[in-house]
Amino acid sequence: MSSPRHYRCEENVVNLLEKKKLSLNALRLVHATYHHLDNHPGWEPSFMAAEPLFGGPRICTALCAQLCETTGSPAANDISMIHEGIRDLEGTELFKTLELNGRKLRFRYGHSLATATRKHLKSKFSMIDCGIISKLRSPWQIYFYTRAEMVHRQRHPIFHLPRVCPETEAWSATKRAWLAAACRVGELMGHHYVLIPQLDEQCENVVAVRVKVVHAKTEWSEGRLNPRHAPEPVSIVAKGKSRTLTRHELRKRKNWTRVEGPVAAPTG
Repeated sequence: MSSPRHYRCEENVVNLLEKKKLSLNALRLVHATYHHLDNHPGWEPSFMAAEPLFGGPRICTALCAQLCETTGSPAANDISMIHEGIRDLEGTELFKTLELNGRKLRFRYGHSLATATRKHLKSKFSMIDCGIISKLRSPWQIYFYTRAEMVHRQRHPIFHLPRVCPETEAWSATKRAWLAAACRVGELMGHHYVLIPQLDEQCENVVAVRVKVVHAKTEWSEGRLNPRHAPEPVSIVAKGKSRTLTRHELRKRKNWTRVEGPVAAPTG
């Protein structure tokens, strides 16, 4: 069990949700139900993968208002998040049961989601802050946040953007959405970012985008934060704004350890 505002989200769950390409409210609803289970002793979401030996199916009941308060928009005064989330989750097979019963929601995870929640020795996870989820405004922002949170405590945090692929979601078509997501998440987490596209072996298409995270406790050394050579333009995000660097700007930054510039030497 985590704090009332946080919960542990396994990397396998993050991977699964990224593959499903869910809407904003579908993601909010999944995270709200996962948080509900994590904060209630006796409930293990992985138990939903198998039928019990005795009794009925493993269905959990939660108050809709409580779920909306967990990850819904702070200004919302209805349960539209629940209605839209149920609609958008239809056909995803993430839930075996997902139905309204008056002011309550009855739910049971499908096999893939229930299995993904299992904790393994040394497995990676994100310690999700539901207060941040409620302030995010697009699926891109939630996907970016869960990845950034997973590496936040590392000395040299790096992650890759999900689903960047020339056949399905080309970097050129999604770059603006990802940079907007980085700006929003960076503001909420106190992060700055360096986004480095990577080409395939033929040097033709972007097949991955590596994101390096910078904040007050990271320990980037000279030459490790910014690439010396980049065949594709590198973008940066700092203080809620993004921009793409010229080759000249990138060369100037080769020894920088901060996105916003070298740390000034103390005076006096």
